[in-house]
Amino acid sequence: MILLALLPVLTLAFTAVVMRPRAEADRGLAVIRAAIAVAVGAVLVVELFSLLHWISPVPFVAAWLAATLTTGWLAWRSRPEKSEKTEKTDKRARNPAAIVVQVVVGLLVLSELVLALASSPNNFDSNSYHLPKIEHWVAGGDLANFATAQTQQIILVPGAEFLLLHLRMLSGGDGQYNLLQFFAGLLGALAVARCAAQLGAGRTGQWLTAAVFLTAPAVALESTSTQNDLVVTAWVACAATLALDARRTPAGWPNTLALAGAAGLTMVTKTTGAMALLPILIYWAVCRFKERKQLLYGTCAVLAASALLSGPSLLRVQEAFGSPFGPPGYREALSTTRHDPPAILVNGLRLGASTLLTPLAGVNEAIGGSVIRIADAVGVDPNDPSITQWRSIFPGDRWKPDEDRSPYPIQSALVLLGTALGLGWKRTRGYALLVLGALLTTAAIVKWQYWGNRLILPAFAVATPLAGYMLERALHVERRAVRWALSALVAVVLLAGAAHAYIAVYYGQPRRLVGHASVFTLDDWQERFARMPDQAASYRTAIDQVRAGGAKRVGLVMDGDLWEYPLQVELRDKQLIELQSAVPGRPAGDVTTVDAVICVSAQDVCRRTVPANWQYNRIDQFVTTAFPS
Repeated sequence: MILLALLPVLTLAFTAVVMRPRAEADRGLAVIRAAIAVAVGAVLVVELFSLLHWISPVPFVAAWLAATLTTGWLAWRSRPEKSEKTEKTDKRARNPAAIVVQVVVGLLVLSELVLALASSPNNFDSNSYHLPKIEHWVAGGDLANFATAQTQQIILVPGAEFLLLHLRMLSGGDGQYNLLQFFAGLLGALAVARCAAQLGAGRTGQWLTAAVFLTAPAVALESTSTQNDLVVTAWVACAATLALDARRTPAGWPNTLALAGAAGLTMVTKTTGAMALLPILIYWAVCRFKERKQLLYGTCAVLAASALLSGPSLLRVQEAFGSPFGPPGYREALSTTRHDPPAILVNGLRLGASTLLTPLAGVNEAIGGSVIRIADAVGVDPNDPSITQWRSIFPGDRWKPDEDRSPYPIQSALVLLGTALGLGWKRTRGYALLVLGALLTTAAIVKWQYWGNRLILPAFAVATPLAGYMLERALHVERRAVRWALSALVAVVLLAGAAHAYIAVYYGQPRRLVGHASVFTLDDWQERFARMPDQAASYRTAIDQVRAGGAKRVGLVMDGDLWEYPLQVELRDKQLIELQSAVPGRPAGDVTTVDAVICVSAQDVCRRTVPANWQYNRIDQFVTTAFPS
């Protein structure tokens, strides 16, 4: 079944051929349109199959076979005639700088691909709520709300998980899950490089833009992960390049529909993308202001796509919690509740400072201290709970390459400098204002937290074309001595940034290519528990005890952020019953109807759930099994 996972790749390739622009050889635009079209179709198929209770392998395989054959036939039909083919080749001398960038980035991407294929899903949040919801859908045969103690499985929009569900149905497992974010990173790089070209950057500037994006350690680390930050970042970057098309090209339905699709995919994937998406849509509307009819039609298309793609998921959350945004306290814990200019300024400075963390304590203290002094000057507590997530205290000191919080100081400094300079250059001023809007909107809504660096990746990605444009200009100044000096400086900065990315891939957490606990020294189960190595043996013991007892219906008691997914993976042949539920209208199962119980919770929680006369086997402080006497 693993080969069936290639069907989406073939469909994407055929769709790119079908959707290539006829008037110009814009392969990047063709790939972007195709990715959006295929992803939109994938989301709609999941919603349709849910209505029919068809969340099972056969319908998904049939759908992808049909899509692959149809798009393949259309690609064959739309191939250019011999008379239309061109024999032109690009005879421009290849810039040595561009060649070096291509080699460095290419080897990095290859390393990421090896790591993505070799490692099992082991992201903490994924094991807690991103991936368990997929197993609940498979078990139930639809997307209906289900009983769970982890409400984030219900509340968070599931666009990335919808795409992973297709891989789950095609391959029968999770071996290809990491590839979604890997390819999302490449799509994001393609989109931001195209943005740079639209701003006037040449081939070198486009490669420099892609390099700034791809070498950011947070991007490198997430490209081998099952999180969703790169997926939403890719959709936002696609929206940005499609909006830039509105500056010079006449309004056309292909790009308008693609922009609408990118907006809808952003809204159904992760709400943090909306902060960068809003300025992009405003920019597009300003560019189309003179074409009132096209602006009206395009706006309606964006709203319709957003409602069509994210509406059903929001309605399910509304059904459960009475609000499409979940319980009142949940959003307040993540989003700022103070929006005055001083608070936004301080929050923005803190978010930026966190991306600039380095291994040098003196540098970190200087940056953090400056932000604190500015906060004091404008009368804002730098740890005000209204702009700070719980458990987080500014300034943080977590600079190590970790997918949940890794900073990207060199890349962040480049995009901040590029944005500042872009405001002064006439050619890039409009786009720089868009970037500034994305940064301010993010600062106005996203609370500062230890894990915030990955949450602002959409705004970071939108800003990278300005960094690439700036770097290319530095390589082409007229004065020879200055040009050499700037070229050397650019080379040193980019190599330092690339080295940080390589360290993240080869030695990062929670998966690495070399050294202690690399993916080549751990077995599958150990890899899955890289974040909680002490729990691997306990989970395995619990699973073995349940299997030895011959249980067919297994009750689960889960507490807080502790992991449900490893149990779902290993017990797919069992019927799993949630014995706790925090979802209104979805009561927990009856413990007397199960053959065994696995508790991954505090002991008092387990004791309250398990009947007193059951055999109680405490494995460690969190993991327990219980069986009827």
